[in-house]
Amino acid sequence: MQGIELKLPTSPALGATLAVPESASAAALIVQGSGVHDRDGNMPAVGFRSTLYKRVARELAQRGIGTLRFDKRGHDRPADSPQDYTVPQRLDDLRAGLKLLREDERTQALPLFVIGHSEGAMLVAKLAETEQVAGVVSLAAPFGNTFELGKERARRLLSLSGAQQAKGELALEYYERLEAFFKEGARLLPEEYVEFALPYKGAPYQGWESYEWLAAHWAHALDADPTAKGVPMLVVQGGRDARLWPDNPQRWQDWCESRALADYILIEHMGHDLNDARQKAFRVDDDVLTATGDWVARHTK
Repeated sequence: MQGIELKLPTSPALGATLAVPESASAAALIVQGSGVHDRDGNMPAVGFRSTLYKRVARELAQRGIGTLRFDKRGHDRPADSPQDYTVPQRLDDLRAGLKLLREDERTQALPLFVIGHSEGAMLVAKLAETEQVAGVVSLAAPFGNTFELGKERARRLLSLSGAQQAKGELALEYYERLEAFFKEGARLLPEEYVEFALPYKGAPYQGWESYEWLAAHWAHALDADPTAKGVPMLVVQGGRDARLWPDNPQRWQDWCESRALADYILIEHMGHDLNDARQKAFRVDDDVLTATGDWVARHTK
């Protein structure tokens, strides 16, 4: 693995890691889920530690797939500091990643894929509508508006009692007030949004959100169908993914069955973080990696 910089046209470079095994047959851009992760999966701003994406890259390398992963904008800012990233900026950063893969001598001749996890899966699907890639791998993606998903999670808490119910009430108030802003076309500055959101800390304000990012999700900015552009897509869902809608796997299965270029795999024991939920210790599920590697191999021939 080689630490490098991902150069952006109008912003400071982002830290990145390019891992290309000998005799690589393909290369892929790995895109993290929602949050201000570094390239490995950590979120220092909120004290969250993870090596999820580092592990995925390492395991894919053993399957002959080179990968590029990079730090997100804002990953190194203190908790509750104003964030100003937008969905268009996220997509621009992904385009810079593809440009690097297309120009690096180790990957420029390889078929290029995009692999996204959770919100990252939504981003790569949107990217593939305009960028030439060999295929899209969608892992544990929400089906639909993630703003509405947040409201759904809040409603679930209302069926509980005590502190959890109170948390759900607070979360619904947060979403309803935000939605009123969006409907009015209001634009909150990053500092204004932090001031608004802090009373909702943990229910569900986490300290890494951007107002513009939330507004874009509310407006369905990441609705996408790369198969309509002729790009094949693999959708992998987990049977033990408690963070999404209960019928999220069925929604994706129905979507894939109506599209010739879409493949669907349900891994019954997979949790949202691509983990084998049958085990107490965290590990990336082998079935996820095998499904991804086999699908990429099939589309490189």
